[in-house]
Amino acid sequence: MAAAIISVLAATSATAQQATSYEVEYASPQNYKDFRFSVGGGYAFRLGKIQKTGDSKLDDMSKKLRHGFTIDADAQYFFKEGWGLGFNANFCSSPTSGKNIDIPDFGTVNKYKESQNILFVGPSFVGRIESSKFLLLSSFAVGPLFYKDKMDLDGRKGSMHATTFGFNAGLAGEYKLNDKTGVGVKLSYTLGTINSLKSGGQTAKLDETMNISNLMATAFISFRTW
Repeated sequence: MAAAIISVLAATSATAQQATSYEVEYASPQNYKDFRFSVGGGYAFRLGKIQKTGDSKLDDMSKKLRHGFTIDADAQYFFKEGWGLGFNANFCSSPTSGKNIDIPDFGTVNKYKESQNILFVGPSFVGRIESSKFLLLSSFAVGPLFYKDKMDLDGRKGSMHATTFGFNAGLAGEYKLNDKTGVGVKLSYTLGTINSLKSGGQTAKLDETMNISNLMATAFISFRTW
């Protein structure tokens, strides 16, 4: 009787181990289908050197164009735990103004206003690392970079524009407020240069390559599905 009981227990244990091993071996991998959207705004600093004209007023206005604001948005879909694909868009705008400005080959302008606007849009590759309360994301994107310069000289308005290839990279840290919402900060930059400007159907070549890159610091709110 004892031998029979031991034999039955041994057979049952072997069968259970075999079933467990089969479940582990043939368990289907976990699917990650996580969507995240974020939008934020903050400060933008124009990279590159400032061309000096020798006129202190003109140089001061050029320095003002280095400082502006930015709006940044991300939409991301994660196929795996650590990475996904997405889309990034950011808009940078910097204004400047002055009075009684002497412009070479133009003359004196009593009231001068100018704003430079730069828009980047493009697909991105995204990586993520997270804990129960924090989420860290890195992103790299490529796409078109749209530049537009608008001017108002004593009521006479004009604009110049250009389109070039741009590259964007960002690093964001997020605090999870709850299961679906978070807030955080993001550091990013967009790189791009232009060699010519278009205005009124005409194209003008620049004497030097113009840097239209920006370094951005933003605060954002995010929404996610996981």
